[in-house]
Amino acid sequence: MLRGCRPCCEAQSWLVASRRSAARQRRQLSDAQEFRSDKGSLKLSLKSAHLIGIAQSRGERPYQEDAYSVKSLDLSTAELQRTLKRTENSSAAAWKGKAKASSEPTTEQVAYFAVFDGHGTDQVSHYLRDHLHELLETAKASDVPAAVETYKKVGGYLRRFKGGLLERLAQGTDGLEEPERVLALDERATLAFIQADETVMADEEITDSGSVATAVLLHSLDIPATPFFGASLLALTTAHVGDTRALLTSTKTGRITVLTENHHPDSRVEAERLRRIGTGLVTDSFGESRWGGALANTRGIGDEKFKRLGVVAEPDVTTRVLKGEEWSSLILLSDGISGVISDQETADLIRGISDPTKAAQAIVNFVEEVGGEDNMTAIVVPLPGWRKVGGSDSTASRREFRLRQNVGQSARARRM
Repeated sequence: MLRGCRPCCEAQSWLVASRRSAARQRRQLSDAQEFRSDKGSLKLSLKSAHLIGIAQSRGERPYQEDAYSVKSLDLSTAELQRTLKRTENSSAAAWKGKAKASSEPTTEQVAYFAVFDGHGTDQVSHYLRDHLHELLETAKASDVPAAVETYKKVGGYLRRFKGGLLERLAQGTDGLEEPERVLALDERATLAFIQADETVMADEEITDSGSVATAVLLHSLDIPATPFFGASLLALTTAHVGDTRALLTSTKTGRITVLTENHHPDSRVEAERLRRIGTGLVTDSFGESRWGGALANTRGIGDEKFKRLGVVAEPDVTTRVLKGEEWSSLILLSDGISGVISDQETADLIRGISDPTKAAQAIVNFVEEVGGEDNMTAIVVPLPGWRKVGGSDSTASRREFRLRQNVGQSARARRM
């Protein structure tokens, strides 16, 4: 593993120092987005509680190991277009036709929302909070060979690592035509997650700590560009490891579309991926599976001693083009929430709440009321269909029953 390979120690120290130095030299990433039209300019703060709703609770834990980040990234038009050209659905086809007919470029402003659920300590979740967005914005195709080679040196499961989505760039960019040297968003996200993992593993100040992560990139496809909450077409990319969660709520029906799949040792995809190792899965007396006898998640950042057993930071990455008015909200959750209430309960809880911060707080409050004890984080991002949700509240009776069952027993009641 990285710390145990002493001939590489100087290189590892340089890796950590160089990435920290580069981070200090980068511009302060923006918390705002700016849009221009014939009527003037509009500057939006992504920190505004009226624009993005965020709520947290420590639950019954002694420490808060969850973290979150909301930023605006600048990514090249060529890269965004490369990503979209590989996306196939009716909405993507509508964008391609519109873009072909216009001389104006796609916006380079990308809203970034992420939730991190740390374990062991808060070291890794806080590192990701402070730096993953920087890695996403500054990753280069030329970084790929070194990142893949460093990951392979961990050994064990990773000794045969070829790069996954990065495989086409693992031998360098020589011989590639210029358009092929452009990273697509799935490649950029994969590289950033792996670089984050390598930096954490090489940092001797971070021990026995790890984190799962869900990051969502959202940007308008309107020409000229409009804010994401008013766009007729949106591009949404999700990069995910572990069991944090991202959800979309339908405007028409209020039903949930799940954007992430939990990376648990007993999930079909992960069980197949790890089958060839043959060891590592332990089921406790409560029927819960743990990889390596300790971890509930089979993908994550950090947890160095489990890397050889296949606990990798290679994310699942998906991109979709959305018709803005068809979607009411984007919701990101840590498993202190998603492990207690269902996805549909989450969406139904915020029906009729017009303020996104109050919506996020309503989710956290309910989980506390029904006995949630873990750290909790909820991020609610209004989309063009916000406050227009149709259909029925299908989980109201279930929620009422759960509240009655937990009268006087909730974490909130015990603290009062």
